[in-house]
Amino acid sequence: MPLTKVRSYPELTERLIGLAEKVKGIEIHLLGNVRAGKTGYPFWMMTTPEGESKKKVALSGGIHGDEPAGVEAMLGVLALLKKTPRLMEQFHFTLFPCSNPFGYEHHTRENGSKKDLNRQYSKSRPPSEVKLIKRALDGRRFDLSIEFHEDIDTPGFYLYEIAEMPEHAVAEKIVRKVARKYPINLQEEIEGAPAKGGIISPTVASDFFRRRIERGKQWPQALYLYKQGTPDLITSETPIHLDMRERVEIHHIVLKTSLENLKRD
Repeated sequence: MPLTKVRSYPELTERLIGLAEKVKGIEIHLLGNVRAGKTGYPFWMMTTPEGESKKKVALSGGIHGDEPAGVEAMLGVLALLKKTPRLMEQFHFTLFPCSNPFGYEHHTRENGSKKDLNRQYSKSRPPSEVKLIKRALDGRRFDLSIEFHEDIDTPGFYLYEIAEMPEHAVAEKIVRKVARKYPINLQEEIEGAPAKGGIISPTVASDFFRRRIERGKQWPQALYLYKQGTPDLITSETPIHLDMRERVEIHHIVLKTSLENLKRD
């Protein structure tokens, strides 16, 4: 039985392009088309002007299609860049606004081939979506990567952070800021990993991360970028029981706090 479309990817593309065209200096890249059955989905990346002194930041949303607040957060990033152009004077952004077009349309975690795209980054022949992202990232190193995710089961916000230099980690600052307004998941184990104060990191869950790295067959995007040389990686997880506006706001707290921390470093 065919899946029912819940959202329109063409409408999302129209919103993305419309917003991006209002941001002075941004470049819109069509990386290719991803096919699912008879449907082709244009696959987008956006970049802001480079500069030798600028910190390099990768942002992505929607790799799981049933986590739409990540995509809305990416739309909000474009609006933020339009409103605050000085951010582009300090940072070079690479944006993947919707990494799973089929899943976004049909509200499924997986893509049209029933693959969890966030477990495909170590595969030699990954799905088209991952292949296009890896090709675009080939040879590139970032100072910071943030992925916007959601969790249907969590009672509150939590995040994963891999920080090559723990003294530069930003997770605790993020949690403190989010906690001023929103609940935090304070469970000692989240998604099978030890956690402390809403944070899953190698400091707290060393065995969990070691197994993920050694297993090698199901790397998420964060581990791929870490192995490519990105020293700080954050995966933001918002609780789906909050409304869309609140979830997007949490993701933007994560982004702004991380950028402030990176600028200081």
